[in-house]
Order: sequence, then C-alpha cells, then structure tokens
Amino acid sequence: MPNGPGIVLSFTGLTLMTALYSTASADPPKLVTDFCQEQGSLEWFVVNDDVMGGRSSGGFELNDGSLMFTGSTNTLGGGFSSIRSRGPRMDLSEFSGIRLRVRGDGRRYSWQLRTNAMYRGRELGFWSEFETTAGQWLGIDLPFSRFVPKFRGNKLDVAPPNTAEVTGMGLMISDGKDGPFAIAVDSVQAYRGIEPFSLGNYQWENRLLVVSSPAPDEPNFAGQLQQVAATGREFGERDLVLISLATDGTSLAGERKLDPTQVEEIRAALGIDAEAFAVLLVGKDGTVKLSKNTIVPMDDIYALIDKMPMRQREIRRN
Repeated sequence: MPNGPGIVLSFTGLTLMTALYSTASADPPKLVTDFCQEQGSLEWFVVNDDVMGGRSSGGFELNDGSLMFTGSTNTLGGGFSSIRSRGPRMDLSEFSGIRLRVRGDGRRYSWQLRTNAMYRGRELGFWSEFETTAGQWLGIDLPFSRFVPKFRGNKLDVAPPNTAEVTGMGLMISDGKDGPFAIAVDSVQAYRGIEPFSLGNYQWENRLLVVSSPAPDEPNFAGQLQQVAATGREFGERDLVLISLATDGTSLAGERKLDPTQVEEIRAALGIDAEAFAVLLVGKDGTVKLSKNTIVPMDDIYALIDKMPMRQREIRRN
C-alpha cells in the first residue's frame, strides 16, 4: 500500500490504513487556495438546511492560512450544513482531482465541485465524500472520477463534471448524525497523476463483491463470475463493484487491472487465503458483510444487501 495519511477501514476485526494522499506524481499540483487574505478570488458563503425547513446550523471563519467550518447538524429536517464558494471560472482539465489538507473531528464530509452543468434550471453540484480522523491533519485526494452528480441529495445519471469549466466549490457535512462538527482546511490543490489503487477509494461509494481463487479455471471461480454476469442490472443497481482475484495476471477491480502485489494486499487486508476459493461482500462502510468458501447465489447476496439500512435509504430516495 502507498504510504501517507489516510483513513482506517474495518474488515472483520482487521484494520487497513488506506492512503488517499499520494506524493508519487512528479507533476506539481496547482494551488486553488490557501485561504490567505491576499488570495481573495474565492468568496465563501453559508448554505444550511434551513433553506428547506431544517434545524442545522453552521458557519465559518476565514483566517490567514486556514478556513474553519463549525456548527451542529440536526437530522430532524435536512440534516446538512455547508459552505460554498463563488469565484472566477477555473480550467482544471489537465488535472486528475482535488487535494485537500484537513483536520477534522472523525465525521464524514463532502467536497463539492460546480461547473457549467445545469439541472432543472439550477446549478448542478458534484460531490465526493471523505472521512476524517479527530484531531489529525490529513491529506485527502479526491479524484474527479469519484465526484457524483446530486440534486437535492439524489444521485443523477448525467455526464461527469466538466473540469474545464469549474465555477465553484463547497464543503458539506450530511452524514446522518446529530451534533456538533468542526473541520479546518488549510489548502485546496488540483493534482496530476494516476490515482493509486486502494480499497478505501470505494468506501461510501460502492459495495464490493470480492471473488478469489488460486486458479482462474477453478470451477467455483468461473461459476460465481458467471452468476454475476447473468445479473448485471441487479448488480449495478446496488452500486456493486466486482473484484476478481486470481494468479495468472487477469485480476480486476471493476475494469482496472490489478498487479500481483495489489492482489496480495487485498487478500491480506480481507484475510483471504490465497490457496482457497472465497466470496466476500464488503459494505459501503468498509466492513465485511458475508464471507463464504463456496459459490453464493446472487439472489442471496442481493437479498442481504437489500436488508441493510444504507440500502433501505437508497431505495427510499429513488
């Protein structure tokens, strides 16, 4: 695994420090803002859930070198607090994502991009969630590929953000919890480079179905993959990503090819025996929900997912 600050994911008692911050790229990042007074191109303002009758509160202080966003969320209403920025259009098309340096409180936040995209006559926001560790400064990389278009909290099936036309940014907390929050941000950059592979990159965005086998021609391995292929629509509806682990160079995470070192790291993180067939279901929260050494009918997997509280909320939103 790459070194650097990151977030801790739980896997049935094991922990894996997954770095979301990479310094591997030789290309220098572009500074978007470091919140110094002389850098006044971004104008920040507050948008709380009181715009829809909610009870959350929030505000910010902007000092030389940092932005402090604090308040309290109340889920009896919208359950969110946010700050947004206005500023000149930015062309970030040569970059791979946004890099933040933050010190949070252990809660989950989201970073927003706004572009020239519109939906129902209003600006459309693209959001990417990230975790914080209480009291610790973290570098967080948010690839543009992970920004999800949302309108009033609902995901939309529209084109990805046009990073040549970035018109604003934002920071929001909407993690389904009540209580005070506090997060400091001391820099926002646009970075270049290929995102390093990490299981943590899927957290809160996707569920993972991990199918592992010592050999690609093992009958159970082929049988499980055939079941996945036969239920593609149901698989996609549940935000699942297939990770198939073998030993012949054909291992994949979605459409991304995995090298042998990455395969070993995934197996070690999830406690998978390289010499045995295994099927694991990992939830969006990063915990293992199912672990079997035999083929698991996909109907059973979908039924298990549909009972999960997060999936129930997704169904209600849709």
